[in-house]
Amino acid sequence: ANQKAKVFNIKDPGSSGRRKGQHLWDREIGQGIQFNGGKAKRVTGVVAGQPTPVLPVVLSMQRNAELKMDMDRFLPDEGVMRVSIRAGFSGTSVKGGCSMRLGFSAHTSNNANFSNVISQRDLPVTAPADKPEFIHFDIPLWDIQRNPFRKLETTFPRRNEFLHIRNVSSANELRVDVDRIEISAPFYEQWPPASHTDIFFPSKNQESETLYGREVLAGFMGRAWRRPVTSVELDRYMLLFTKYRPQMESFEAAMLEVLATVLTHPDFLYLSQQVSAEAKAGPVRINDHELASRLSFFLWSSLPDDPLLRLAGEGRLKDQEVLMEEVARMLVDPRAKRFTKHFVQQWLGLDALESVPHVQEESLKAAMREEPTAFFEELLVRNGSVMDFIHSDYAVVNERLARHYGIRDVHGSQFQKVSIDDKLNRGGLLTGAAVLAMNSDGKDSHPLKRGVWMLERILHDPPPPPPPNVPEVDLADPEIQKMTLKERIADHRNDPACYSCHARIDPWGIAFENYDALGAYRTRIGNKPVDATAKLFNKDILSGMEGLKRYLLYERQDQFARAMVHKMTAYALGRTLSFADHSDLEALTTEFRKKGDRLGDLIQLIARSDIFNSK
Repeated sequence: ANQKAKVFNIKDPGSSGRRKGQHLWDREIGQGIQFNGGKAKRVTGVVAGQPTPVLPVVLSMQRNAELKMDMDRFLPDEGVMRVSIRAGFSGTSVKGGCSMRLGFSAHTSNNANFSNVISQRDLPVTAPADKPEFIHFDIPLWDIQRNPFRKLETTFPRRNEFLHIRNVSSANELRVDVDRIEISAPFYEQWPPASHTDIFFPSKNQESETLYGREVLAGFMGRAWRRPVTSVELDRYMLLFTKYRPQMESFEAAMLEVLATVLTHPDFLYLSQQVSAEAKAGPVRINDHELASRLSFFLWSSLPDDPLLRLAGEGRLKDQEVLMEEVARMLVDPRAKRFTKHFVQQWLGLDALESVPHVQEESLKAAMREEPTAFFEELLVRNGSVMDFIHSDYAVVNERLARHYGIRDVHGSQFQKVSIDDKLNRGGLLTGAAVLAMNSDGKDSHPLKRGVWMLERILHDPPPPPPPNVPEVDLADPEIQKMTLKERIADHRNDPACYSCHARIDPWGIAFENYDALGAYRTRIGNKPVDATAKLFNKDILSGMEGLKRYLLYERQDQFARAMVHKMTAYALGRTLSFADHSDLEALTTEFRKKGDRLGDLIQLIARSDIFNSK
């Protein structure tokens, strides 16, 4: 604690100002002292996670209060850091409640520093202050920015790293009381860790290095290569083991060298397919193990698990009923979040948001980034129609994003589905802040970017690349400066070299003009009303975002459904689609439309389709 800070009595009316700040206080004697952080010390001879009594002295954190802990240079380079915080909330319970967030920073010099949020999501504090409970953050240390000078022997540049613990409560009257913080790195749920016992499992053959080594290799190779392993292949790698063993101190050390060699095999590095010498002309069906791999990389971005491999080994995975049960099981598994995250990111091109400099507030940028995935997940869980991506009477937002959109009564950092009125001019993905912000120039909207994005991502009808030597708009021309953005685009389109492309692109982007560079809705730009009306190449009129959505839902449903099938199928197969795939895609689209354009149904349809089950 700050040695200059004065002890105050919690019940003293004159201490209200200090109570509002972050402070330590003793619940038994009612005294407190202001506290903003300190230096963590390593403790040896103790085991993290063991039951400990609730302490009378707690750290009281108001809304947005932050504890900054100097971690010195204690943290290792690799492994997982577990931060366990025993906490409870005090004050009037409101919707959204309290949540905790972790940050990490370093300040190496006056001109060099960084500060990042490292927790994947905010974790809620649900226990009352008199019965606090632990919440746990698991942070991969290899996956966060670190102080590059932490290993230097000199004292400058500064070598310390700092952990930040923030209370992101939804209301000022909510407080978080913390009585214990444990930081363990590297953290293991068990010892030996599961990563060890999964490979070197208990066996009656452990006394014999040859027999046990063969068992270890068979299990590891089967999982890594995602198929049965032949005795010839096992013999080859056991021969390698006998070569390495005399050079190594232990059985495990020698086996690790062999296992590393297993991981260099093409069957681990690639989704390979076995082709029979008697293969017939035309499409050839993949086998069950290949189907298991294709399915797991589609929905989990990872290897098949034991149940999937067992069904493949039994030859039952191709049974339509079994396959559909497995797809349903995989979609409710936590690993399916990789599918939603990676597919949405690739489909919408969300990588572009990372290079957007004009979204300064990190919490807003993080909410923008997560909104499309949260919307997709909500639709997937209830198997809703993909037409909701075009327009919906609801939004999936957290408190920060709701405030940006002007949606009231949304509390907390967790994303939630809320009903919205038409006057908010939201709903679907087209009006999402991420899409609008990444398709701007940093100062204002960018109809060209937004139009190209619409054609590429939503309608799968990308425009041709621009011809060489395209003339640029002369912003130094005073007459050009007097024009609105729409007028500049129209003037640029009058150039014959530009017309053919811009006539197809510009109207789609102009329909977004009511949304600024941050995705906020507006009706005026400067002292002029927004003109978001545009005429398509086929003479149809788009009257702003409302007109764009209406046109897509009334005139382009088939095209959007076909685009969704194409995007999802390409992702599922991990390859670009060609003209040879056209008939399969059309058959899929027809069935998809008959079933009501439902997102969950689309995944099921793809999993049992001919294109997904063929080499």
